[in-house]
Amino acid sequence: MPMGEAGPHTDRDAGGRFTQGNKAALVVGHRSVAFWASQENLRREIVTGIVSDAGHSIEDAPRTLKAAAHGIAQALLLRDSAFDRLVESGGPLTTKGRARRAFDVWLASSDRLERHLRLVGLRRVARPMNAAEALARLHDEEPTT
Repeated sequence: MPMGEAGPHTDRDAGGRFTQGNKAALVVGHRSVAFWASQENLRREIVTGIVSDAGHSIEDAPRTLKAAAHGIAQALLLRDSAFDRLVESGGPLTTKGRARRAFDVWLASSDRLERHLRLVGLRRVARPMNAAEALARLHDEEPTT
């Protein structure tokens, strides 16, 4: 709508300024509401995967491993969210050549993610098995003739 043409269903006045009681703010941030609603399941899935890769279940994992896994999940979600914001806004730099705030968030969360990943390591550890599980697995892997 061109400047100066306020309609009956607009949130702006004839000068283009927001009017009192406008609903525009309800549209802005609608994606962040969806992000925060879905992040809980994603975070839990990431934590479970990290703990599993370290050879533990959530129940028997050391507290420090779980804490590091939660830090990884949080930093990963923040990093990816900031990256999505950078893509939406046209890249890491403004038209005046300044770094966007989302770029600073991306950098900081990438740094934290790397630090947390170093805490847990990047190697896969075999989950401990008892003798019955080992024999059952061995029996399942034997070729049948």
